[in-house]
Amino acid sequence: MIRSCLVAAGVALLAGAASAATTPEDYCQAKRGRAAARYKQCEERALVRNILDYGRCVTRYAAVWTTLQARTAGSGVTCDSPRFVDNGDGTVTDRLTALQWEKKTDDSTIHDQHNAYSWSPDAMPSEAAGTVFTTFLATLNSGACFAGQCDWRLPTRDDPLAITAPTFPACDTSPTPCIDPIFGPTLTLAPYWSGTTYEYSPLDVWYADFQRGRPGILAKAAPGGVYVRAVRGGL
Repeated sequence: MIRSCLVAAGVALLAGAASAATTPEDYCQAKRGRAAARYKQCEERALVRNILDYGRCVTRYAAVWTTLQARTAGSGVTCDSPRFVDNGDGTVTDRLTALQWEKKTDDSTIHDQHNAYSWSPDAMPSEAAGTVFTTFLATLNSGACFAGQCDWRLPTRDDPLAITAPTFPACDTSPTPCIDPIFGPTLTLAPYWSGTTYEYSPLDVWYADFQRGRPGILAKAAPGGVYVRAVRGGL
């Protein structure tokens, strides 16, 4: 009797496990989430230990997509596709991070790569009230909103680094930026604002350097303005 009950319980457990089996899309989403968490942890350790370790973090993160593509090949799920997708509306989606990026242009619009903005007024260098907020983001998030989305923001410190991964570290010594051309024109040797305040000084903020694929620190009241690439979403 006891043995029969145990067998029945085992069959029930197996049936439950079968019914709970993940689909290829479930697998894809779970692995993306775990990879994103590991990437953030790696970046935090690099910040404390050695900022040059950022390259190792982004390279490992990028390698995840190659693995996911191979394991979901032919399934038609999110991971069974190119990592970067041009949406045809002035944006690019990164399917590894789930971030949607603004595609820069050379057409003198709000998206022009040469437009530079302030992060904070000189009189209050810790305040997020510069033209990158009052003009750039305000324009993207008003009216019909850019690409039909009204939650555009500055990237975090780690967001831009993730999209340099496919070409890092080879591009570190190249005249071309460490970013896929699908994102549109990108200035070399130029800082791009982030929205992440430097941990040890409220007057400073992290920036992205797409030429080297590494982060840097800049005063929020930096004169002359700094460049920007908007983003939204994410895991």
